[in-house]
Amino acid sequence: MPNISKKSFHILNPRLDPNFKAIFTQNTQASKIALKSFLSAAIGRDVKEVTVVQNEDAGFYKFQRAVDYDINCEFSDGTKAQVEMQGFDQQYDYGKRAEYYAARLVSSVMEVGDDWNSVAQAYQISVLDFVFDRGNTNPIHHYQMADLGDGARLSGRLNVIFMELPKLPKVVSSDDVKNLPSLLKWCKFLKEADNPGSQDLIRAIVESEDGIMKASDTLKNISDDGWRWVIQGQIEGKKRDYTSGLLAAERRGRAAGLEQGIKEGLEKGIEQGLEQGMHQNAVETAKKFLAEGIAPEMIAKCCSLSLEEVLKLKTES
Repeated sequence: MPNISKKSFHILNPRLDPNFKAIFTQNTQASKIALKSFLSAAIGRDVKEVTVVQNEDAGFYKFQRAVDYDINCEFSDGTKAQVEMQGFDQQYDYGKRAEYYAARLVSSVMEVGDDWNSVAQAYQISVLDFVFDRGNTNPIHHYQMADLGDGARLSGRLNVIFMELPKLPKVVSSDDVKNLPSLLKWCKFLKEADNPGSQDLIRAIVESEDGIMKASDTLKNISDDGWRWVIQGQIEGKKRDYTSGLLAAERRGRAAGLEQGIKEGLEKGIEQGLEQGMHQNAVETAKKFLAEGIAPEMIAKCCSLSLEEVLKLKTES
């Protein structure tokens, strides 16, 4: 196990993909309660039973993209939900991505011979640590297919839910916490849990919701794993590199007076920083953890790699 120095305030950032996923997918009663509570708040109905299911398999060849979710789950009534934590705006149309994922969830419940009554509801739920809709101050959005004129809905089977954390209302007292809807409490927890200056607020939120209390307990437990801090540091470093690259490209474009230069610089930064840098960084991190004797399944989950890729790295080492 790597020798990691402890911080005075030792709570991982729950807005990073591996940490967000770990809060809700541990094989513990606390993690299961937290997931049911979060989903109940997000979709507006009580979730009694939920099972975390495996993501779709990786593509068969190099350039085939797999559909990979942070948390993929199914309710006892056949309803499916896919939950994602999106840390920063990656300059593609996230709305199109969410619609595509929701459609995949709806279609995945149908088998040959089923009638249309077999179509269960599907929820694509995204926690966004950036502003998606700049023309609307509401932090919570629940989208369904509806008529553009009178708002009449179709079946309501396809649901897309966005939670935009930067738009959350300011909360300053325990009385404010009492008046918050459950979903906004969850959003505040995810936004502020790792902020040393917000711990009085977090304590009030945690004490008001059993599910959030279980999530807080799980977050504290995983924060004792030194190798998770290694992963967090590398992800944060990559994000800083990505942001710096975008700013540098924008400055160069403005200095030349060329809007096209800005666009090309942004696109190049996205392609190189995300598709290549993040994956290569994950591979190098996985190699280090293999050398430390950490289980391949755990490495795959925390490095966002497929188990097959991690096992291949193990045989090559």
